[in-house]
Amino acid sequence: MRHATERIFGIVLAGGESRRFGQAKALATFGGAPMVSWGVRALRAAGLAVGVVSGEGGAEAALGVPVRPDLEAGLGPIGGLWTALQWAEEREDDGVLLLGCDLPLMSEAMLRTVLGWSARAAAVVPMGPEGPEPLCALYRAACASEVEHRLRSKDRSLRGLAKAVGAVFIGEEAVAEVSDPRVSFLNVNTVEDRDRAETLLDSQP
Repeated sequence: MRHATERIFGIVLAGGESRRFGQAKALATFGGAPMVSWGVRALRAAGLAVGVVSGEGGAEAALGVPVRPDLEAGLGPIGGLWTALQWAEEREDDGVLLLGCDLPLMSEAMLRTVLGWSARAAAVVPMGPEGPEPLCALYRAACASEVEHRLRSKDRSLRGLAKAVGAVFIGEEAVAEVSDPRVSFLNVNTVEDRDRAETLLDSQP
């Protein structure tokens, strides 16, 4: 369980070039609202203060939460995590719960499970249908030095980072107990993915 006094900052990661989607995904409409706003809602519902890492112009006004661009552009998701951890340090938080903006159906229950899974691990990563899901994961301040090291290395993958810092992985069975992984971890990479996700959204109570 997470320590009661621990402060975790919720961050929606909305970087990337969105080449497969054909336009910037962050502010693309999903379910009648900007796609990134669904991640903001989920993190808030899980009880967290929320920020967004994005270079998209107009995002802060559209979302009503603080937005920052990557400290250094072009480094991929690990650059976004680095920005998030530096932001959390400024706030005197103990880490970040990172959520990719292209997981708009992520459930509050899944986020709370990640938050409460381990009070000691440097990182907590759930397992989805296609393996570890590092864009729905908890990264504590202890990860910062390894993140900084990997920024200049050949291996910038978040999955590699998770292994390097000794992350705790939440198994598929435990994930399935709180959320349908085929829904929560549906990654919207294309317009067709968005249409499929909206169909699932419409079918939910």
